[in-house]
Amino acid sequence: MASFDNAYSRFVALARIVLPLAALGILSTLFLVSRGPDPGDDLRQSRDTVAEIAREQRIGAPEFATVTADGTAVALSAETVRPDAAYPGQATADILHLRLDMAGGARADLRAARGALDMAAGQTVMEGGVRIESSAGYRLEAARVTAAMDQTDILAEGPVTGEGPAGRITAGQLQLTADPQAAGRYLLVFKDGVKLVYEPGR
Repeated sequence: MASFDNAYSRFVALARIVLPLAALGILSTLFLVSRGPDPGDDLRQSRDTVAEIAREQRIGAPEFATVTADGTAVALSAETVRPDAAYPGQATADILHLRLDMAGGARADLRAARGALDMAAGQTVMEGGVRIESSAGYRLEAARVTAAMDQTDILAEGPVTGEGPAGRITAGQLQLTADPQAAGRYLLVFKDGVKLVYEPGR
């Protein structure tokens, strides 16, 4: 009886190894037969993508939304974000879009090729040719924009160039903040060597 038990145990142990291997072999044959030539392309590409994401700790298409203390709804999205392993709470990002829906009904959209997120400091830095559009009729470009995430405070550093309701504008800086004297109102201030080319009838 003991001999039978030992033989049965060996059979079960062998079956646990052989049967899964046989199943893998059958599945591999099915994939090879069902697919056209060069069947490993998609699998290799998938493995490469997974390996790259794992290596870079990349996050695809993240979105972040909040409401500032002065009532502005902030929505931030990116094509990819890579957390900084050395500095928790910080990350770099590609293709950023920042949207501000302000309490008074005004809106601003900012887009940039790249940027950096600092959750500890509560701010986002956008670089690589930042494009700014507002519902007030401004279409501007800046070299760099720093945006607070807990309050309405956008600082664009220059040169800042573009068009507004009155004409073409050039400045060293542009700042958008909540008006401390009136809730629901906001101040858009151009600074440092401001030039306005007035264009009547705009």
